[in-house]
Amino acid sequence: MFPVERESDVRRFGTFEVDLRARELRKGGIRIRLQDQPFEILAMMLDRPGELVTREELRQRLWPAGTFVDFEHSLNAAVKRLRAALGDDADNPRFVETLHRRGYRFVAPVDSDRPGRHLRAVVSRSASRVEAASVRLVVLPFANLSSDATLEYFSDGLTEEMITQISRLSPGRLGVIARTSSMLFKRSAKGACEIGRELAVDYLLEGSVRFEGDRLRITAQLIEARTETHLWAETYDRRMEETLSLQTEVAARIARSLAMELVPNQREALDRVGPRQNEAYQAYLRGRYHWNRSGDDGLNTALSFYARALDLDPHFAAAYAALARAKVSVALFSREAGRRPLEEARDAALRALELDPGLSDAHVALAEVRKSLEWNWPLAETAYRTAIALSPSCETAHRSLGALLASLSRFSEAKAEADRACDLDPLCLTVNTSAAWVRYSAGEFDETIDRCRYTLDMDPGFTSARRLLGAAYLAAGRTEQALVELEAAARPEASALSLAWLAHAQAIGGRQNEARAGVAHLDALARKTYVPPYHLAIAHTGLGDRDSALALLTKALANRDPAVTSVGVEPRFEPLWRDKRYNDLMAQLAIPAPRR
Repeated sequence: MFPVERESDVRRFGTFEVDLRARELRKGGIRIRLQDQPFEILAMMLDRPGELVTREELRQRLWPAGTFVDFEHSLNAAVKRLRAALGDDADNPRFVETLHRRGYRFVAPVDSDRPGRHLRAVVSRSASRVEAASVRLVVLPFANLSSDATLEYFSDGLTEEMITQISRLSPGRLGVIARTSSMLFKRSAKGACEIGRELAVDYLLEGSVRFEGDRLRITAQLIEARTETHLWAETYDRRMEETLSLQTEVAARIARSLAMELVPNQREALDRVGPRQNEAYQAYLRGRYHWNRSGDDGLNTALSFYARALDLDPHFAAAYAALARAKVSVALFSREAGRRPLEEARDAALRALELDPGLSDAHVALAEVRKSLEWNWPLAETAYRTAIALSPSCETAHRSLGALLASLSRFSEAKAEADRACDLDPLCLTVNTSAAWVRYSAGEFDETIDRCRYTLDMDPGFTSARRLLGAAYLAAGRTEQALVELEAAARPEASALSLAWLAHAQAIGGRQNEARAGVAHLDALARKTYVPPYHLAIAHTGLGDRDSALALLTKALANRDPAVTSVGVEPRFEPLWRDKRYNDLMAQLAIPAPRR
């Protein structure tokens, strides 16, 4: 009863693509599961973007005469499933706006494949709050055309500098995709049009770096994604000894050229305080290269390069900011108790800002310190928002602000920030998992499951999403599925975190002996290496050992374990909620009491 003939088969909005004939919803080229009724609601709205689709029209299409159903409940449930698939929020909609008692309206810009047809939704008051920048651009990884592969760090550093400079030009009018999603297209054979569709961008900036003797040549060109038309190109030739200021200078020149092409009358990018010593700059770039490796694989190497850069140039602001971010990661990855690396991060971040107050990375690091070391929520939020103002394409600031707001039970705001991070870095596994965690903390377990599955569709081996999927299954009462996922996350080389979460699920699932064996293994492991007490507390809570769980949470607070800031919204701690000692911990953190 649902399919109807339509004049065009494909609609695009945000990072989504809908094939109406094949009845498929895709994000970043990956198919998203969507049931028939939510899909048909979406299709009806995409046929009339910006217009009201009444509840009566939906009833007639979905439940024609003679169909007996609780219409109000069924329609509300179908719209809720649609919003979950799109990552939308009824209170702060990016796509589907509710018109009370009347129906729904699709408020995002919509593109069609039909020749000559370019659909745009009417901008309602709701849409105007969330409408993305009018122009979206991705800076593709600059290619290293030199025969020396070890110079990759320079071309990658130039790409990062481009993203930073361009994103600061006109934040309200020019949106720039963040680094992680951009780097996925390194050495990609995909054409501009295909990349444009996957990232929902209007333009691509691509280029190359070539070292020849004592000369360096950088080329850059701007391409319109839909037509694959080359709009602009420039070449820069420099001597090797000029590399100290080369990246910043060339990035600024390209940014200004793009501004004249894409966003006339933009504000100038903020001045940067650069390094004063070339070898220090090279060490910093090498540190950034290793920092950007997956997980914490390159963390130690990055730290050593940053230290080298600062030994050579003690006034190198960006190196202090990078060092601060890396020290925060030492705490986040539970390499050791959080207090010492967070204190070191604070020192480095404050020194960076003393030298250059305009460094977004330094404000991000300081926000993490305010949150995890000092538990100063207002100052943490201010620092994140300052970082965003300085670098609007900094997905880390949006993502981390979303996590902070979720910890404070400000879920509507948290989801908006997490989704903004997804818009900026749509193919980043960490960003998508963080958005799923925000839903988990809000008690929206079905949507958490959908988002984790989406992330795992991109990379089935991404352990963080696998663990969170298991936790969401458990919270939703689907214990066997939870155990399957958490057992998978614990193979083959399980982290202490994965083992603790598995032990908790085993205890809840009635497998007490296995859970106790897992906790005993973790206790033995803790005598050899650092095991975060916060996650051990989760395991003991599953076993019903309230005293041990609370003692471990007390230790986590003393250690400044970054995860402890989520204690008020972690569903697995519900058995502790009525214990006075738990409420005392919450009072120390000065965060809202958990949902009851």
